[in-house]
Amino acid sequence: MFYIVEEESKLVNLENLVRLGCYVDIISNHDLYHPQLTSTIAVYIRLLKSDHGFIIPIDHDEGLNVDKHRVYNILSKSSKLYTLDKKKLLYHFNLQDAIDLSLIYSMVKYDKLDVSRTNSTINSFYNKFRNIPYVNKLLPLTKLYESCEDLYDKVKDIIQYDIPDGFEFYNKTATNVFYLLEQHGIGIYYEPFVETFSPRDPLYNIKDNKVLTSYNLYNATSRPTNSYNSINFAAIPHTERHRKTFRPQKDYFVEFDFDGYHLRLLSNQIDYSLTSESAHKQLAKLYFGKDEITDEEYTKAKQINFQAIYGKIPEEHKDLEIFKEIQEYIDAMWNMFNDNGVVWNPQSSKPFTKELKDMHPAKLMNYMMQSLETSNNILILKEVLRYLKDKKTKIALYTYDAILFDFDKEDGKETLEGIQKILEKDGKYPIKFKFSKNLVL
Repeated sequence: MFYIVEEESKLVNLENLVRLGCYVDIISNHDLYHPQLTSTIAVYIRLLKSDHGFIIPIDHDEGLNVDKHRVYNILSKSSKLYTLDKKKLLYHFNLQDAIDLSLIYSMVKYDKLDVSRTNSTINSFYNKFRNIPYVNKLLPLTKLYESCEDLYDKVKDIIQYDIPDGFEFYNKTATNVFYLLEQHGIGIYYEPFVETFSPRDPLYNIKDNKVLTSYNLYNATSRPTNSYNSINFAAIPHTERHRKTFRPQKDYFVEFDFDGYHLRLLSNQIDYSLTSESAHKQLAKLYFGKDEITDEEYTKAKQINFQAIYGKIPEEHKDLEIFKEIQEYIDAMWNMFNDNGVVWNPQSSKPFTKELKDMHPAKLMNYMMQSLETSNNILILKEVLRYLKDKKTKIALYTYDAILFDFDKEDGKETLEGIQKILEKDGKYPIKFKFSKNLVL
């Protein structure tokens, strides 16, 4: 059929046409499996000026099948290559210049793009054969093509959006960082893990006694969530029952935890100096006027600090220098938002615009702090990943103000010291660390 491209003469013609720009959709062997556990069976390409797309079979019984590297060469010729999910695309083709439409949408509309494949034949096959790991190979190419055409029609208007400020930071740096974070997975004790967490289907993201995670980057603040197969890895319950189901694939789990992270990020923005001592304790000394702080006072100070960070400075402490400066920062940001209709993350240039509804000073402050946390962590994680590239120790999990490492003893303590140096950024972000044979840290 005319839309199936598999003969070399047609591939050459398509290769010339994609130079003007195209949209690409990857068809894997199973839509519900983690992309690390899938293979590419076909690729859908839609030329931007065309009224229909093309499908190139790579591993499907109905096609002559084209070598995957040949398809990569075609896609790499595109001047502008759009896709629905760039991180997922990277699992199949290393196309660094691809433009993530879901990311554009989330940065412009501050919402997650909610689209899915809707095809009655495909839905019927999944209802009957979802346990077959290559269910998409059983589907006719015509039906796979129809579902790709339908999906493109749902997202094609996003191609016309203006690229938002800061897009390059998230489309390239962030996407690559979180793609690399997903590679190692987390070791588990299979039967206790499945019994405790009840994944929808263990095959979707568990293999060789490790579970794979998936970071969702399409959030209003840019702060990623991390859930897959009915498991929320960003909020693993702090019970022994849950945490003992995890095990290191190497020798130890080592968790580095930032001290008073949001408070320190904010202090950097207002040029307020904090020492390496616990940030919450330093402010507790100001609140209570003494050097020795009780556990109860420390807990109370943390509550005050969190309230202040998110724009609710307590009346009794508003005259402290740090709170005066925080209030000035909040007021200046709110005034800019009202006057210009936008404020930007100073690190990534991510904009927060009037597209955000029901905005007020405290909410804007909350969004900015989560965004600053994320952009700072992305740069730190990028450096750590580069440092660990030739080492056996790997990152197992990232959760906002903590990073979990799967530590290999052969790397030696100097590797941990090297990680600590990167994380602390010359004392800006002091860390604490714990280690264990499971996640009961």
